[in-house]
Amino acid sequence: MSNPFLILSDSSSNPSYSSSSSKPVSIVDDVSLPPNTYQDILEYVLLCTVNEQPSSTLVFLAELASGLPDQWDKNSIDQALFERLRMIDPSSQLLTPASSTGKKSTNKSDENIVVETRCLNYLAGCYQRLVRQRDHFKSILDDIKKLFIDHSKTAISLPDLYEGQDLSKQWLELLIDGQENPSICEYTDCINNDMFSATSTDEMETLYNSVFLHMYKAIKPLDYFSTELFSYIGTLTHLAKWSILVRIIFRLSHPKTASNRSVRSPLAAAAAGNGGRAFEDTLIGTLLSKSCLPLLPGKPYLFFEKPKVMSERDVELTAGTMWQPMRAYQEYLSQMFLAFVKGAEARNDVLQWMGDCLVQNRGKNKEWSSHNPLTAYVYVSDGFLLNLNLILLNLARPFAEPYSPKLLKISPIYAINESENVHLKDLHKDTPFIVRDEENLPEKTSPMTYNFITEIFFMSHLSYTNSVQRLHRMLLKINDELSRIQHAFNDATRLHGANHEGSRRLEETMEQGMTAFLNIKTVLNEPRLLELSNAFLTATCSWLVHLASCDQSENVEQIQPIQRLPLSSKVNRELSFIPEFIMENITNYLTFLSRFNVKLFETLDHVNEYVTLVLVFMGDANRLRNPHLRAALAEAFEAILPNKQHGGGRTLNSSFAEAIFTNHPLIEHLPRVLLDVFVSIELTGQAVAFEQKFNYRRPMYEILEYLWKFEKHREQVKKLAEYAEEHMEDAEAPLFLRFINLLMNDANYLLDEALSHMARLKSNQEAMDRGEWTSLPDQQRQELENTFQHTGQIARYTNIMGIKTLIILDMITRDIQSIFCNPAICERLASMLNYFLHHLVGPKRRNLKVRDLNEYQFEPQKLVAKVTDIYLNFAEREEFCAAVCSDGMSYNEQLFPQAVDVLEKIRHPTERIDAFIKLGEHIKDVAVQQKEDDAVYDDAPDEYLDPITSSLMTDPVMLPSSHQIIDRATISRHLLSDQTDPFNRNPLHMQDVIPQADLKQAIEQWKASRRRQQ
Repeated sequence: MSNPFLILSDSSSNPSYSSSSSKPVSIVDDVSLPPNTYQDILEYVLLCTVNEQPSSTLVFLAELASGLPDQWDKNSIDQALFERLRMIDPSSQLLTPASSTGKKSTNKSDENIVVETRCLNYLAGCYQRLVRQRDHFKSILDDIKKLFIDHSKTAISLPDLYEGQDLSKQWLELLIDGQENPSICEYTDCINNDMFSATSTDEMETLYNSVFLHMYKAIKPLDYFSTELFSYIGTLTHLAKWSILVRIIFRLSHPKTASNRSVRSPLAAAAAGNGGRAFEDTLIGTLLSKSCLPLLPGKPYLFFEKPKVMSERDVELTAGTMWQPMRAYQEYLSQMFLAFVKGAEARNDVLQWMGDCLVQNRGKNKEWSSHNPLTAYVYVSDGFLLNLNLILLNLARPFAEPYSPKLLKISPIYAINESENVHLKDLHKDTPFIVRDEENLPEKTSPMTYNFITEIFFMSHLSYTNSVQRLHRMLLKINDELSRIQHAFNDATRLHGANHEGSRRLEETMEQGMTAFLNIKTVLNEPRLLELSNAFLTATCSWLVHLASCDQSENVEQIQPIQRLPLSSKVNRELSFIPEFIMENITNYLTFLSRFNVKLFETLDHVNEYVTLVLVFMGDANRLRNPHLRAALAEAFEAILPNKQHGGGRTLNSSFAEAIFTNHPLIEHLPRVLLDVFVSIELTGQAVAFEQKFNYRRPMYEILEYLWKFEKHREQVKKLAEYAEEHMEDAEAPLFLRFINLLMNDANYLLDEALSHMARLKSNQEAMDRGEWTSLPDQQRQELENTFQHTGQIARYTNIMGIKTLIILDMITRDIQSIFCNPAICERLASMLNYFLHHLVGPKRRNLKVRDLNEYQFEPQKLVAKVTDIYLNFAEREEFCAAVCSDGMSYNEQLFPQAVDVLEKIRHPTERIDAFIKLGEHIKDVAVQQKEDDAVYDDAPDEYLDPITSSLMTDPVMLPSSHQIIDRATISRHLLSDQTDPFNRNPLHMQDVIPQADLKQAIEQWKASRRRQQ
């Protein structure tokens, strides 16, 4: 009769351990159980016999057979097990009965199980066979289980008994099989529980050191799509229930502790001495390094291999294919780390590993790293950091909710504390939101400990900076490079044809760049990453706003939305603890969406939290000192504006933005904070390249133009203008006054630069047409061509920004004129308009006629129309008309008629042309009257003349430090841009000037006497 207990698995129920292939194996069909329990254990569990003619294929135990016990008991089984385990070659004692047909009753696979030589695999098999027939062996089940466990523990404690066997490798196989086989899992768990509850755990630690080394070696060569990875992650997740194992895992995975261990291994050697990169060459590191992004530069991307032939639908389908394994793998990793940190005893080791890993890889996020290929060999891979970021965002999920009470547990002190209790070292070296008083900072060395929420909050932000921010920057760099290559390719095909070697090489480079671009863009657009990021960052917004609005000493139980702005002048000093990169993460997320996934805004939760953050911090230098970071908030806010073309040609639903601009409870403060950050860019005290400055202001123009559509926002700006007009001579110039002064500065600079560069391009094109460049040496000609290209790029940029600045100036002056007619501003505005109109419609306009106007975004007709619109905005203001005609540099009687000719050619609206003609005639009349008046005062004494403008003063004042006397309008205009005495550079405010009443009276009397003489 066949042995009924050799069944190792049931295809319809639980899978079973197989010593040969780790797959379920079945030996024979089930039949009735034999009556003798201990003999059944011997034959059907141990797969041994003392019968020289067994009914099944079994291993013969000669020693036990020579001294059969009178009564079979547990000791008999113990003796049998001892003899079986000592066998070097069980197959030499194999007895196989012949069937009635003369054939063997078992196959080769069954026979391999019977003669299993590996100690732990054999014992695990015995345990499994016992458990499968637990009902039959119920009376002695626990005793026999203990017997198998004790022999296993002995083997682990005394591995020399099994010379030539790698018990750690056997144990690893059993751990992995236990993921799908409950009996094997029960067996390994029992041994772990027993061994780790003992007084000494050295033997198990030694075993697991080797187990984890085997695991590392097995994982290392696996590719990203290998299903085996999930088995290893599942095994580690299961082992996390024993804190001592978690500590061993992270000790072996930390370069410092791995390299200092007494038992050196390739794992430790690989991890030692390589800085941040060493974390990748460890057990946990090699799991984190599996990614769809290349491990090293030059390695191929896994998706979008031929982007040139892919349709938009193909790209979408490929993205979905890419996201599926990415999300599954990151979810497994996150569950593993969640299991690691559950045990309080090992949590410190996990946090220490993550903290050190992030700190030692911070250099990867430095600006130079994006351009340095050696970065890949110094720091861990981008895929590693992205996986770690997802893990941390998942760990942060329980408190990643705006206004969650758990956010109050975050301690800002963590970011400045230098004690050993901080796992994320050196955060105190980061630039904080506001300047902190380093001399009065007792928290810096406080030995306090920090809760898990605080640790994960700051680690998540630093991880986001190191991973997502860096990849976003790489994406922009690749995008710029693709644009440059596209331009070069177009030039090459135009000159040499598409089949030329240079053209083909550029096309290949372009396709490789597009492959990289699509892979990185798709990774950053993974829905779960965006969802977790939004939850975490909106929670951060509410926490930062809470810090900004409360006093450090306040003890609150709930974060509440703020009710009013501006905030009180008292600033929470804890803002001086918070690193700037936390705010940068928020702006980075929003600007990424605005460029590469703008439609997501319509489905995001808690968008209002971003808006509140912008309204609180963008216009408040007392709470966010860095003007560049506040400007970045403006760029982030621009993301919610509608009707803007983005990647893929999609636009944001206008109703979404309208709801925010209409319904957000604090949105009325947007104009004020927007103008504040606009002005602050000019007052950084740092050297800011002109292009960078206008890049900052570009989104501010877009926001200002959109908010002007709403009457309530226009009214807020008008209030700011009225206040400015009433406080023109305050010690600090009012906000709106500074804004319009800078707006005119911008317009003046940009349009002057644009016209200058267009004239230079015209001259260069004429030189090329005359063939002057063809006769030059190659190097000189190449230098000229490069300069020509650069000039064209600058011209294009200044043209775009120049017309945008004029649009804003026109928009504002349609509703606000009074403050522009102040003497400190009016003459300057009129002179600027005259200057540009003269260059655009006068004889000098011929200097601007270059080929390919569209390439340089130069639209002279549009410029003329916009300049004349601004003139018309002041048609009813006599001060402005007088200022226009008093400009002796650019104004003449032909200026307006020349402009009318251009307006008619471009078919400008007739009513606008008629109004402009009427204005021109009026200004001409004013000029005649003004000329008559000026003739009266031609011989004014020098002491009555302004020393800067040489014009007759109307309101003379003395400057307190230089004692120079100057007209009030002149010094007022100067102080708008420069708060110093123009004669000695000493600090000066308008309120400091000293009125010269006697001189003013003398000038008035002289003017009166001159008029009487006429």
